[in-house]
Amino acid sequence: MDAGLAGLLGGVFGAAVGAVGATASAWITGRKAEQQAEIQSETLLRQARLQIDAERTRALRESRKSAYLAFTEGCHLVHGTLSEAGIKLGGIAASDPPEEREERRQAARRLWNEARALHRRLDRLQHIVFMEGPSEMGTAAQAATGALMPYFGAIIDWLHAVDNETETPQHGAEQDRAHSEAYGKLLEFLYAAADTTLPDIRDR
Repeated sequence: MDAGLAGLLGGVFGAAVGAVGATASAWITGRKAEQQAEIQSETLLRQARLQIDAERTRALRESRKSAYLAFTEGCHLVHGTLSEAGIKLGGIAASDPPEEREERRQAARRLWNEARALHRRLDRLQHIVFMEGPSEMGTAAQAATGALMPYFGAIIDWLHAVDNETETPQHGAEQDRAHSEAYGKLLEFLYAAADTTLPDIRDR
């Protein structure tokens, strides 16, 4: 092989090796860029999912807070109205003039009827609590509304006794006991609501 041919072949071979090297280098560089893009894309997607989850959790917490607050306010209205009726009845004495006794009795009956109307509205608020969840909050709301029934019963029994002029201190004591038990169930609901709406709430 003469020197010219050897030089030509060497040049061609060198160029081929250089081209292969450049192609391999470009492929490696491209592959690295592709991998980095995939990693970046996965990271962004993961961050977006976390953001969506955080927004969903915040919205759920706020929605539950609103439902629990509305139910609590409804219960407070019933408690307050029944308490006023009890105060009216407790202010009646056998020695009171008939017109004063009648005025207090009528006021107590009006308040009892008002409390009954307020209690009926609690049904809708309780259903909203059930829908918002979690299930233990629905159970707590049901317990709070259920505990009001003996309270209503104690007030109406006292009213009937006043109607018949047969009231005794026992009627007031029974009303106090029923009030305490009903209010205790409302407090249990409030404690459960506070636990459920903490910032680390999870969708249950």
